[in-house]
Amino acid sequence: MTLEEKLELFRDSAIAEASHQSSVMLAEYRQTLEKVYKSRIDQVRQDADTYIITETDRIRREHNRALSMEQNKIKRDIGEKHYQVKEQIFADVTRMLFQYKSDPAYRSGLVKRIEQVKQMVAQNPVTIYVDSSDQELIPELEKQCGMKLSVSPDDFMGGIRAIVPSKNILIDYSYASRLEEEKTNFMI
Repeated sequence: MTLEEKLELFRDSAIAEASHQSSVMLAEYRQTLEKVYKSRIDQVRQDADTYIITETDRIRREHNRALSMEQNKIKRDIGEKHYQVKEQIFADVTRMLFQYKSDPAYRSGLVKRIEQVKQMVAQNPVTIYVDSSDQELIPELEKQCGMKLSVSPDDFMGGIRAIVPSKNILIDYSYASRLEEEKTNFMI
């Protein structure tokens, strides 16, 4: 074998070895890059999933907060409307009450209440008060009931109040207290 042939064989062998090492290194490099790529893809997907979950929760919280604020506004509006309707109803009732006071049925109702008080207190001394707006009815009521009546220093929109001092009892058939009681218990 000549030197040229030996050199040619050595060169071919070196090139073959270099090609082989190059393909092995290239394959390892490719595997490493594929692992890095796969790892990066997995990380990006995981980050995307986390981002989606986080944003979904944030949007849900914002939606719930906005919904809660709107519900509170609606409740306030309904409460205000209930208050306005309730006030209007009781303003109408008060107006009708003052109209009723001019009706003869009002006088007979006062007589009925006075008689009830007389029966309740039996022999105990009692002071029965009528509203100052009913002062002109006192002579007629005293005549029908057979007892002395007094004018109340407090305005109570009509009706009567009675005090039994010996028992420390107040009997209240006034329209003001009945109206206030109804207003407190009134539900729409």
